[in-house]
Amino acid sequence: MFRRLLFAILLTSTLFAEESYDVVIYGGTSAGVIAAVQAKKMGKTVVIVGPDKHLGGLSSGGLGYTDSGDKSVIGGLSRNFYHRVWQYYQKPQTWVHQKRETFGNKGQGTVAMDQEERTMWIFEPSIAEKVFEDYVKEFAIPVFRDEWLDRAKGVRLNDGRIVSIAMLSGKAFAGKVFVDATYEGDLMAA
Repeated sequence: MFRRLLFAILLTSTLFAEESYDVVIYGGTSAGVIAAVQAKKMGKTVVIVGPDKHLGGLSSGGLGYTDSGDKSVIGGLSRNFYHRVWQYYQKPQTWVHQKRETFGNKGQGTVAMDQEERTMWIFEPSIAEKVFEDYVKEFAIPVFRDEWLDRAKGVRLNDGRIVSIAMLSGKAFAGKVFVDATYEGDLMAA
């Protein structure tokens, strides 16, 4: 009897134990994934938590077009994303719906596939999602999907700073830094 009770207590406490990270990112948008990659590159522990079932936000959800006329202003990890997209489209088997030779290669006054810069600015959203999934695998970033912030009582503050967030599922995440990578400012609003 005592063993069963002890087991139940231990199981319950580990199910809803608060995990702690240097950086907690709420939202699996493209900004959230890129912020997580940068944090990992800086040697920080990081987690992505959010209501999203897919990574990449608008880029993987249907907006496969970059509408910046001047591509020279895009650098760092953002440019690396477009390079990874370009790498994907270098494979002949990628061109299923259209032959590469018939691709218009135009986008707001600049080429869509820039062979010289090794970037691609127009892409299928599924490819964007693949690139974001590759990032989290490559950098071993834990992702908790379909986790909704408990807006009523899920944000714990200490001296005006967020110290942890709790999800409707009961999972909680503590951290030193919190990033709201949602489009609507869900964490800020809570």
